[in-house]
Amino acid sequence: MRTQDIRLDAGQSHIAWFDKGSQVVVLDGALAVTLRHGGLDWLPDAPAGLRRVLAEGECLTIEADGHVTLAANGAGTVRATVAAASADRHRPLGRWLAILRGLPAQLLGSLRVRARR
Repeated sequence: MRTQDIRLDAGQSHIAWFDKGSQVVVLDGALAVTLRHGGLDWLPDAPAGLRRVLAEGECLTIEADGHVTLAANGAGTVRATVAAASADRHRPLGRWLAILRGLPAQLLGSLRVRARR
């Protein structure tokens, strides 16, 4: 996971794309997080986005890929850290590639064990 430190003054916001599994951790202040929830797409009157205010020390895990808006909530400065999830870890192709990369090591490792007996 790669991390990104974000500092927002009162009234500032930050919009970015986050992959599924990314985590937002609030270090100082209160942070308003607005994101689109994919599970509500089938509802005709669903809100465009969900808004959650995180206090200092709270963490939010992003449940679906998408744009997320981070905004300072209140009059103070907000500091947060975003731990971005690896993009290929959650995709089927990425999972298959990870399995295929490890396969030769598993096969060669078992051959080496048999040769030493």
